[in-house]
Amino acid sequence: MKVIHLTGFGLDRLELKETPQPRPGPGEVLVQFAAASLNPRDQQIVTGQFTPHVEFPLVPLSDGAGAVVEVGAGVQRFTVGDSVTPLFFPRWISGEATSGERSVSSGLEVPGVLRQFGVYNEQALAKSAPHLTAAEAACFPCAGLTAWTALVAKSGIGEGDTVLIQGTGGVALAALQFCNSLGAQSIIISSSDEKLDRARALGADHTINYKQTGNWGPVAHEIAGHGVDAVIEIGGTGTLENSLAAIRHGGHVNIIGYMAGVEMGITVFPLIINNANLHGIGTGHRDDYEAMMAFVAMHGIRPVIDRHYNFEDAGQGLADLAAGGHFGKLVVDIN
Repeated sequence: MKVIHLTGFGLDRLELKETPQPRPGPGEVLVQFAAASLNPRDQQIVTGQFTPHVEFPLVPLSDGAGAVVEVGAGVQRFTVGDSVTPLFFPRWISGEATSGERSVSSGLEVPGVLRQFGVYNEQALAKSAPHLTAAEAACFPCAGLTAWTALVAKSGIGEGDTVLIQGTGGVALAALQFCNSLGAQSIIISSSDEKLDRARALGADHTINYKQTGNWGPVAHEIAGHGVDAVIEIGGTGTLENSLAAIRHGGHVNIIGYMAGVEMGITVFPLIINNANLHGIGTGHRDDYEAMMAFVAMHGIRPVIDRHYNFEDAGQGLADLAAGGHFGKLVVDIN
């Protein structure tokens, strides 16, 4: 089978190999991958920006989708032909991760999905919504579940609530689509008027160009009337102050990214005054993933995919991801 190995840090260290096709043992299934999606974490791992502790060679990329083509003895969760995605955290099934459930992640501590076939314990997979293509399903294990955890599991967003969403990347647009189906009002911020136009076409209720409106937090607070109920916080240092200015009393700031810096850079006073809830979001567990997939199926949600890449061009996809400019997800087709 074809597999891409990372043999050292750097996009130029991604090497296409031929390796024997694996076979499932008891309790395991063999998945034939059809697509993988790219996340900023993948690019950071490959280039050495995420952690220096990587065992080479590594099969990169956390998020993929395909079909079960063989099952081992005793498997009960899947049958041949099921469309599936591996979990981002293969050991995190339910509840809070208090016993090491997050110590192993796809595409870092265990092999990722940039390969034609992979063997998984049946507990480390979930079925995809039946209307999704493999490319679409591959967009949910990290970006989709992160948005779902922030909005539903942590912030309890529902009908009539207002959510401020930063940017137009994979997590942001997944959050926008979930807001649309949850009956929540959305406010999108971006530095690109063209992207804001596209966000409105996708269902965004309000948009703010943060280059033109630097003090966008109070503006969002005013749009929501009493302040926004939740923020999808992607920026980090450079945006957190405005996010806290945007929320209502008792509102939620879901810290997902650090595109504008990793330091908190705030005093405690806005937290106390707003009775703010700050949540660090690191994807989520299988129970929430399956609840999200049921919701996706019920509402016919399809992720926004900006570009597709051939398997051999995965490195170019990661370079384009780092360069920015995309709207939604970048996907690698595996054949």
